[in-house]
Amino acid sequence: MKLRWLGDGAAAAIYILSIILSLMSVSSGGDILTVETESGTFAYSMNENGIYSFEGPLGITEIEIKDGRARVVSSPCRNGLCMQSGWSSTLCCLPNRIIATTRLNGEGGVDAVSG
Repeated sequence: MKLRWLGDGAAAAIYILSIILSLMSVSSGGDILTVETESGTFAYSMNENGIYSFEGPLGITEIEIKDGRARVVSSPCRNGLCMQSGWSSTLCCLPNRIIATTRLNGEGGVDAVSG
């Protein structure tokens, strides 16, 4: 029982940290949204509006890009905290193992945009 509590506590700490980091750097229209899932890493232009679906262990999580910002619009996770975080530069659905970050073009190693 203690082991599960530690896992839940660690997940909550990571989620809280991602919220704090996103509040410190609220998206101002970064160029690239990078989404990490168990099946791979995907990159999308923040200049193209759309809703993108990602498969996780619980089901499909959908992320919307609109006007240079991103948010989770639907997810199968129980608490829905990822949807409640709203528009943010860091999106995290820990139960479904999906993390998305916004960064300016040229920062990091994304050479192409998929989608």
